[in-house]
Amino acid sequence: MNRSLKFLVALFSMVLILSACTGYSNSQKKAFDEKLQVFMKKENLQLTKTSSGVYYKIVTKGKGPIIKYNDKIRVMYTGKNMDGTVFDEKTTPIEFNLKNLLPAWKEILIGQPAGSIFYIATPPQMGYGSQQVGDLLPNSCLFFEIKVMSTL
Repeated sequence: MNRSLKFLVALFSMVLILSACTGYSNSQKKAFDEKLQVFMKKENLQLTKTSSGVYYKIVTKGKGPIIKYNDKIRVMYTGKNMDGTVFDEKTTPIEFNLKNLLPAWKEILIGQPAGSIFYIATPPQMGYGSQQVGDLLPNSCLFFEIKVMSTL
C-alpha cells in the first residue's frame, strides 16, 4: 500500500473513531474500560488497547488481500457479552460491507490481510453505544472472535 493511501486510511479511521467516541464522559469510558479489563483477566486474554478504547489481538495473521474500508468481507464470528453469554454467532461464512459494521471492527480490520483471526473487546462507544440491539442492553461491552475469510 503506498504512503498516500495509508495516510488516507489512517486519517479516515481517526475521523470514524473520534466521531464514535462522542457522547460519553471520561468517567463512563473509564468504567467501561474496567469492565473490559475484568473480562480479559477472567478469560486470560492479553490484548492491546487502541486510543479509542478497543482491545484487540491478531491471533493469526492472514495472507490474503489487505482489507479496505469499502470492501465487502466474508466472515465467521462469535459475539459475547462480558458475562460470556453468546449473543450472536455465525459458524458459516456471511458477507458484510465493512463500512456498515461496528466502529471497533472497522478500526481493527482495515489494513489487515484477509484470512486473519482477531479477538476484539469493544467498549460501548465503539460498539452499539446507547442503543438496545435485540437482547443486548444499551452501553454493553462486547467481545468478538472474528475470522475474515476473504474480501469480495
